[in-house]
Amino acid sequence: MSRSPRISVIVCANASERFEQLRAALVSVRDQSLPAGEIIAVIDHNEDLQTSVCAEFPEIRTLANNGNPGLSAARNTGVSTARGDVVAFMDDDAVANPDWLERLAHHYADPKTMGVGGRIIAVWPQGRPDWFPEEFDWVVGCTYRGHPDTVADVRNLIGCNMSFRRFVLEQTGGFDEAMGRKKGDAAGCEETKLCIRARHLHPDLKLVYDPDAIVHHHVAVSRCTWHYFRTRCLAEGRSKALVVADAGSRRGLASERAYMRKVLPAGFVRGLGDALLRGDGSGIRRAVALASGLGYVGRSYLAARLKRRVTGGNDARPFLPIRILDIDLTESVAPILRLDPDTGKTYGAAFCLVRDHGYPIGVVEVPLSDDDRTVPELTALTGPGHPVRQTGPISANVAEHPFVRVVVATRDRATSLADCLDTMLDQDYARFEIVVVDNAPSNAETADLIAARYASTGRVRYIRENRAGLGQAHNAGIADLDAPIAAFTDDDVNVDPQWLAALAGNFALSGKIGCVTGLILPAELETRAQYWTERHGGFGKGFERRVFDMAENRPADMLFPFAAGVLGSGANMAFSARALRRIGGFDPALGAGTIARGGDDLAGFVGVLRAGFQLVYEPEAIVWHHHRREEDGMRRQAYGYGVGLGAYLTKMVFDDPSNLVKFATAFPWALAHVLGPKSGKNVRLPDDFPAGLRWQERWGMLAGVPAYLRSRADFQRYQARQRSSGLIDLARH
Repeated sequence: MSRSPRISVIVCANASERFEQLRAALVSVRDQSLPAGEIIAVIDHNEDLQTSVCAEFPEIRTLANNGNPGLSAARNTGVSTARGDVVAFMDDDAVANPDWLERLAHHYADPKTMGVGGRIIAVWPQGRPDWFPEEFDWVVGCTYRGHPDTVADVRNLIGCNMSFRRFVLEQTGGFDEAMGRKKGDAAGCEETKLCIRARHLHPDLKLVYDPDAIVHHHVAVSRCTWHYFRTRCLAEGRSKALVVADAGSRRGLASERAYMRKVLPAGFVRGLGDALLRGDGSGIRRAVALASGLGYVGRSYLAARLKRRVTGGNDARPFLPIRILDIDLTESVAPILRLDPDTGKTYGAAFCLVRDHGYPIGVVEVPLSDDDRTVPELTALTGPGHPVRQTGPISANVAEHPFVRVVVATRDRATSLADCLDTMLDQDYARFEIVVVDNAPSNAETADLIAARYASTGRVRYIRENRAGLGQAHNAGIADLDAPIAAFTDDDVNVDPQWLAALAGNFALSGKIGCVTGLILPAELETRAQYWTERHGGFGKGFERRVFDMAENRPADMLFPFAAGVLGSGANMAFSARALRRIGGFDPALGAGTIARGGDDLAGFVGVLRAGFQLVYEPEAIVWHHHRREEDGMRRQAYGYGVGLGAYLTKMVFDDPSNLVKFATAFPWALAHVLGPKSGKNVRLPDDFPAGLRWQERWGMLAGVPAYLRSRADFQRYQARQRSSGLIDLARH
């Protein structure tokens, strides 16, 4: 007799007003006849709700969504920490029958079962509205008329009552965070897309629907209205268009065609029959709702498809993930496969970092149109014109390995932080320590992670900084600096084994060097948004080592040094302790987490140059950055980047009012750089890059001026309170 699988149950929530329902949901999962291996409550950006759940259910693992707001990101957060063989999902406004998990687990005895879902019974607040047809119960997230009445293999499961073997979630990449419910958005279909992808990867496996695995789903009063019915149908049409863009209409609409061909006509006739034969006037209303609902979904679907074609969206130019490869030409170069044999994922191109004896010499993007291909484009980089290091790799210059402190600021992203720290501890460098600065965290997860997993290494130290802001966090990380070099990176990167050696090797060349920045490459290009980010400029600054200062190494550029993005990025930078002391550290009014949103790194770069030091861009110092996966997140990032840039430039005027005259002189060049279609900033953008993203950044630049003034005043008030109270920040330890 095979043992029952260990099941992790994930319940996502974001609304404090639904706490009573969330309590009932968690209790129903806790009291199962087959106990859950673990219960994970993921709270979607609501600290008060997270505190309440932690207090009432200390035995339940409660996490904050470490992605952007939305159900898909919350589910992915839970999956990333789940330890069960099977991961089950239930909504926060549902209650499971006591034998729910037992019935799900029963089907996993069959090794060909990759997922199991069950029936979702609607619990109406005042009884079902007489106009609401059972065929449209999917509108309120429930099983609808037309579902099988017995155990059956189905195309997709429904989110309120579904489970998957964990490898399925890992291989499909989890739920698409560009889809699914977000606050104020009734969109869905992220489960459908995941199930279709899973079937494509494993056509010999099945998704089982068991009508006896039951949860009862509370329907809010606000969802019993015609307005919500219409809104949800329109959202479903848009979501279906996204599914079809990814999977094609044959797979994306297979179930919907049968539903429209059989279920809806039968329901329409039933409604008319109830009215004409039984005298039930509500039958007419149900028939009208059926026809209207179908019309809303169809109209929205067609409009979304047309819009995507007109605007160059996914339907006009389907996006396939891009494989990331790290290739050294001194080793044999294997053919690049379009179809990954391990995951079944199809790639449209390969993004290849090309090295020569470990030194990076360029990136080649190779289209993949066949099942596999060799890549002569790579060997072309070894010919005339490719970057040549006359003195060998800079990392070889570090003979004595001066001690380096690495500062990593983080907030509520323990999973990605762990990945970052694992790569950092694998450095080909002898003497360094890591200081993790937990910046205004909402929970103790990062502190627990460091204590349980990294404190024993002797290299990782934890500091908590309660005041939010990246500049403030970085200052906390260097407050007691006794190392000659301080390096900085983010919690969403993986670092190259030679990273520290390449940074330290530059400082060994000259005492004039006050700052070294490095190459930042994408860790993945799985979504269109990530590809847009990389083509927008990513964070890499090329493959040529460059030295900058305000004298003989000053570029012939009217915008230098104030267009400081050419100098590097904060995710990959190091400073000499002497330079940091000279510039007074980082401006605490700048950086992510402040009103100013960014600009702390740019201000640091310019401060070092104006203090008489040199800044070196070193492409051998490589980190791999996880770009935002979803388009909504990219829009916020574009606006935030603009705000940070405007705030940093405002700081430059505060520090030296004469800069205002220099800005006025350079304004025509700055305007051409930002708006000119042939400027280096804009010419590299792909054809389908949304114009709205460009304007998000531009509006952000304008907003950065008052943002810095507010952030600066806010910090001054904070300092005044600290002085008047005579307190120090006791949270630093």
